[in-house]
Amino acid sequence: MEKNLTRPPLHLLIVNAIGSLLFGLGLAEYIDATSLMPAAWQFEHYALVMLSVGAVMMVPLTLFLVRAALAHVADLESRR
Repeated sequence: MEKNLTRPPLHLLIVNAIGSLLFGLGLAEYIDATSLMPAAWQFEHYALVMLSVGAVMMVPLTLFLVRAALAHVADLESRR
């Protein structure tokens, strides 16, 4: 069986890592677990903004992986 590995580009991995970090920090701020952001950077509802921006930054890698999986399934179906 031939292995057809589709690796995600490095820029998508970096954007996803930054998005995950922002999402995690935003979630920690939102549930008041900790305050890691300096007071000068805080504004009203900044935790929700961090959550939203982090989630949006994680979307491209997710779409890439879903498209790669669908292409792999289509390739397997065409070999039948």
